[in-house]
Amino acid sequence: MNDDPMVTNAGARVFDEVVRAHPLLDLGKQYADLLAALDRGEVLRRALALVAVGSDVAWTARPDVDGVLTLEQVTGDWTGVLRALRVPPNTGLTGKVFRAGRAEWVDDYFDSQKITHDFDRHIATEKVRRVLAVPLLRDGESLGVLAIAPREGGTFGDRDIEHASVIAAQAALAVSVAERARLSREIAVHEERRRLAADLHDSVGALLFGIGSGVADLAESAHADPELRVRLERLQRQAMDASTALRESLRTLRSSPAALALGVALRADCSAFTDRTGRPAELVILDEEPPELAPSRSDVLITAVREALLNVEKHAHASALTVSVQRSSSWLTVAVHDDGVGLGPDHAPGVGLTSTAEALGRLGGSVRVVSDPDGGTIWRARLPC
Repeated sequence: MNDDPMVTNAGARVFDEVVRAHPLLDLGKQYADLLAALDRGEVLRRALALVAVGSDVAWTARPDVDGVLTLEQVTGDWTGVLRALRVPPNTGLTGKVFRAGRAEWVDDYFDSQKITHDFDRHIATEKVRRVLAVPLLRDGESLGVLAIAPREGGTFGDRDIEHASVIAAQAALAVSVAERARLSREIAVHEERRRLAADLHDSVGALLFGIGSGVADLAESAHADPELRVRLERLQRQAMDASTALRESLRTLRSSPAALALGVALRADCSAFTDRTGRPAELVILDEEPPELAPSRSDVLITAVREALLNVEKHAHASALTVSVQRSSSWLTVAVHDDGVGLGPDHAPGVGLTSTAEALGRLGGSVRVVSDPDGGTIWRARLPC
């Protein structure tokens, strides 16, 4: 490999000349850029890369239906305490900016009288000295907050504020486009799934019904050969099992994106838990049909489960956990069951559990955390369907 900078620069110039002479060679890069622009996570990662320099910490926060923000993208951090941090409305600088809808900054975070100090411990752990936050606004709607937090002392000037505001405005536009693209993809996928379900019902379903009926007729007429009759009855049962499996598959294919969203999100959260901790997390849905919730209610429940998973990760010392989903009557119940150390005698609800209970309570739901007599802890949330 040649590391000579003159050779490297010459090679780059030759490549650029080839691309200019043959524009089709640049389509791959343009296609990759287009895909990145249609992905919310990639949009925000690129925005943070533009706004943060040196040893800066930066983050974006995403709101749920109750205005509780979750730090979804964090860059430049050392300890991880900011990742997935939940920020109730109007708390800290991030919550204040989201509520006010305008840029705010503090040049001395810990002595500022302009903000609440709910997150002093987190900010101090990351050695941050000052914070600038700007809202992600699009068509009057606040899509979240972008913040930059330098570790060096100093003051934010007009250029810093303008630079962050411009990047936030561009990011908000890109996020809006990405969300619309995601919705369009979901609708297109749903329509294709419905078409495929109809085709399978008319073709494979009819074929399995014909096979089952034909085998049943043969079994009835096979009195003279007991062995043949047993084999035909076995084939008949297999055809019935195949028909049942097909019906279940068709039911899933016909399910709306809203019905699938909860299961998809919880499965992804279980996988993320396993990736972070190395401990298995299994999702079990105890119903034939996926439970369907309005997106706003589903978001609250998903956020609550994420808080429960984070608590297991931090405190439970568990070797495994299970997330179960069950619908009974007009209620949907989600439980997180770990095999860890259980609740201590002096256990008291923390800020996260209290915020979760309040968010679910506003929707008519509830949350409980109890020790399992067989070991571990059971976190259970209930929400009206």
